[in-house]
This record gives sequence, C-alpha cells and structure tokens, in this order.
Amino acid sequence: MGWIAALIAMLTPGAALAEPIIIISQHNLGYAKSVCSSPLLNAEGIAECKFFEDGRNLGRRFENEVKSRMATNPRCQGVDVFRQTDHDFDGNDNLNELADQLKQVHWTLFLEYNPGQATHNWTLFPWTGGSVSGGELVRSGLVSGEGTVSQIADQICTVVMKRGASIH
Repeated sequence: MGWIAALIAMLTPGAALAEPIIIISQHNLGYAKSVCSSPLLNAEGIAECKFFEDGRNLGRRFENEVKSRMATNPRCQGVDVFRQTDHDFDGNDNLNELADQLKQVHWTLFLEYNPGQATHNWTLFPWTGGSVSGGELVRSGLVSGEGTVSQIADQICTVVMKRGASIH
C-alpha cells in the first residue's frame, strides 16, 4: 500500500516528496554502439563514429553532457542524478551502490544519441520504488522527447520537478 501513496505523490503536482531521483540507464551505451552500425547514418555521423571507434564512447560523452547541463540548469535544482554503469564498458556494475535509490520512487532515464545529428531522443520511466529491483513501472507516467543537449536537460527537469502538465 505504501508504494501506491508514493506513486500518487510522484505524479501529483505540488505534492511534497523527497528530491526527485533520476538514474541514467546504461541503455544509451548499447544504443550508441548499435546506431554507429546503421547504414542510415549521414557522413558526419559516420565520421563521428569512426573517430570515437566504439560507439559506447559517444554514448558516455552524451550522458556526461546531459548531466553537466542539468548541473548548471536552475530548473534542475533539487534533482539527484545517478548513472547505472555497464559491466562490459565500465568493468563493473553499480546496482548494489544504487540499491537505496532503487528502493525509492525514481525515474530511469534512457538517452539515445544520434551521431551526426543536432537533436537526440530521451525517455523517462517512472518507478514506484519499494525494492532493489526498482519496484513497479508506472506505464501511464512514461514521458519522452527530443532536443539538443540543453533542451533535453531542461525538458527532463521540467518533468521530474512537475513544472509541466499532469498527464492522465
């Protein structure tokens, strides 16, 4: 029953809650690696992928850029951002270190870097918390968008700080 109250508070504008938690998924690393193999890349994207050799390096750079923009965006004040590491890329995974965050109401952020493009995609998945597995996914609260790095940081913080519309 406690997770229902947390979920209602998460999706209710103006409700008092702990600072929003965002966990950046390792999804972006795999996405960037696979998109670098796409025959649909433009010349700039092909060059960018070749320069970085492993597309996951582009994904990590993108994550770092979004985190930096969030850190300097006043709209993001009060948002706690964590990164889920990738065992293959980082040499370890940090799920044990993220256990406290996963037990709380939180958002998982999927970023999708598009080499050679000015805009990129993102999706926020809301979770109820309550367990180290993250609890239950709140499918009705899923939000996605696209933009430049600065726009993405602003859009994400607008959502998690409940500054936009309430979607029902």
